[in-house]
Amino acid sequence: MSLPAPIPASPAPVRAPRHERRLRAALLTTALLDELSSGFIVVALPLLRDHLRLSYAQAGLLFTVGGVSSMVLEPIINLLSDRGSKRVPILLGALTLVLSFALAGVAPNYGLELVAFALWYPANGAAVSVAQAALIDHRPHHAERTMTRWTLLSGVGDLLAPLMVGVAIGVGLGWTTLCLIAAALWFVVALFLAPQHFPAAPPAFNVVAADKAEADEGDEAAERVGLLAGLREALRDKLLLRWMGIVLLATMPDEVFLAFAALYLTDHLHTPASLASLALAVGIGGGLLALIALDRLGGRIAGVRLLPWMALVTLVGFITLLAAPDLVVATLGLLLANMGAAGWYPIAKAAAYDTRPGRSGVVQAVDALGQPFDTALPGFVGLLAGHFGLAVGIGFLALSPLGVLLLLPRQKST
Repeated sequence: MSLPAPIPASPAPVRAPRHERRLRAALLTTALLDELSSGFIVVALPLLRDHLRLSYAQAGLLFTVGGVSSMVLEPIINLLSDRGSKRVPILLGALTLVLSFALAGVAPNYGLELVAFALWYPANGAAVSVAQAALIDHRPHHAERTMTRWTLLSGVGDLLAPLMVGVAIGVGLGWTTLCLIAAALWFVVALFLAPQHFPAAPPAFNVVAADKAEADEGDEAAERVGLLAGLREALRDKLLLRWMGIVLLATMPDEVFLAFAALYLTDHLHTPASLASLALAVGIGGGLLALIALDRLGGRIAGVRLLPWMALVTLVGFITLLAAPDLVVATLGLLLANMGAAGWYPIAKAAAYDTRPGRSGVVQAVDALGQPFDTALPGFVGLLAGHFGLAVGIGFLALSPLGVLLLLPRQKST
């Protein structure tokens, strides 16, 4: 098996000034809060259904409308974020999240709930995706470690969301209160970020297709051409597209896999729901431990050299799960699959950022163009499972590590 071209390991981090550490901590917090607050919406969806007496179709349409809104607006937001300081889009996104969560909680009818979801999705992209890009711009030589910590905090948010919703329901809180809690959390983050000193914007982007004289004049028309030219150039970059392909594949052994794995344990292995949840928790915990280990390895070994072995571990995990005769072996499969796949996203996303130094917004815009895949994946796996069985649906997801091995950039011969 050929390995990717060696990439120097990240240099040992130098302790940053206190104000920079505060800014990085606040930006990293958006990763945790993103998964926590969106988890409120997903886990508490039955509360919303009862609150507004929604049909299944109406509940699903909320997420479809939000996804379409994000597909249209998020690439534009990310592209524009490269034109100046990322402080403005992050703050506007956080404040719009406050508005969208508050509106979702108090909306008296379905129409206003649709508006809330249409605001929530692109606002989340502005606050969270641009925050990630700002972290990369701040310390571009530590992108892999930054992305590992980002993913780790996201995983913590994933774990906390159902726990907090369960506690809230247990003490008698409803949909409105949960949404208002999410709005309050984002408001606190916005208040903390507002006075922070954001680093200066990266140097003016390289205008590829525009005439250089126009770019030097600095008029707005040339700047818009430069933005679009930068995106066109990025979409022609095969190395960037390979890494972004792996970023997309990283969604396959993530939440969609866990959802169908839960069904597989209960329906195929006839596991009680409580034990199935425990098995899934073991898998998720293994993924978090793998991220912690990857973070500890930062600066000593480049993650891209580990990626093919991670893909193989994931593949073994999928095979073990599908061949498992009982819950114990299935839990081992879940553990291996989650541990192997945990590092795909941070490693591949960091490598994608490395292809466009100082152009993190362009990388995020290319990433946002892959949202149709994320949107269609659950439905497609569901169709496969419905027509051919759960094993076939999970088997399709098991193709993802093979895709990683195919997309990994190969070492050039000398």
